[in-house]
Amino acid sequence: MDRRRKFLWIAVFLAAVPAQAQAVSDSAIGEFVDSHSSIARLGKIARWEEGVCPAVTGLPANFVKFITKRVRDVAAATGAPVNSSESCKANIDIVFTTKPQELLDGIRAKQPVMLGYYDSSEQADRMAKVSYVIQAWHATQTVDLRGNVLIDSRNAENSGSAMGTRAQNSTGSRLGDGMHSSYYRAVVVANPDRLGDYEIGPLADHIAFVALAQATAPDACTPLPSILDLTNAACRKDAPVKGLTPADTGYLRGLYQVDPGASLRTQKDGIIFHIKDALTAR
Repeated sequence: MDRRRKFLWIAVFLAAVPAQAQAVSDSAIGEFVDSHSSIARLGKIARWEEGVCPAVTGLPANFVKFITKRVRDVAAATGAPVNSSESCKANIDIVFTTKPQELLDGIRAKQPVMLGYYDSSEQADRMAKVSYVIQAWHATQTVDLRGNVLIDSRNAENSGSAMGTRAQNSTGSRLGDGMHSSYYRAVVVANPDRLGDYEIGPLADHIAFVALAQATAPDACTPLPSILDLTNAACRKDAPVKGLTPADTGYLRGLYQVDPGASLRTQKDGIIFHIKDALTAR
């Protein structure tokens, strides 16, 4: 086979291989991890440590059941803890409302800690702004080596409760100080008036992801496809996502398997490893 014909054969072969099966650059995976990883007050990526217990409101009973089950199933499949009791006290509130900003204004006024940590009232006002058709807010807490817990709030230290005890015991290691961040409540808000063109399956996957992991840039539209691209009209026009992608599941598996007390860099490297593994498996 002459050189020209050989190169032509290689080009045809590569064109026939699905894009995601081809090699993905480290920078593309790194960009995916950065856009999907909101950093908690401690400077690390938070995750659920208590069993997740989703509660859906604002939809017919059959849709409520479907989404609730899907969140639980995704959590179990990716290693996140799940509360097995169907009568558990909800720690993930999934609310469908045609007035999402009104709901967030109420949270801002009455339960601002649910927005996540903020340094000023102005920052809290920005955090309470509804910017996406499906959007999530996570309340976080810091846990030290001895299990002392501090809610990530400006007022936590003055609360006078056990939860207000300062979490400060650590190893002092550069690889990881042993302190970690976790979620203790989450609110996912979706506007049904803007979701009529989407099927319930992909929507449930989108909700499951943002309930289990807090993205810092949900509309980033990174080179690697993500379920977060679903409601972004400017992203994946030629190949819309239809569910959790291998990168999404790899991210979640990595998040729930890495050492939560490790440094941020070590956390991200562990997640990158699991994404690569998921892409290779495909």
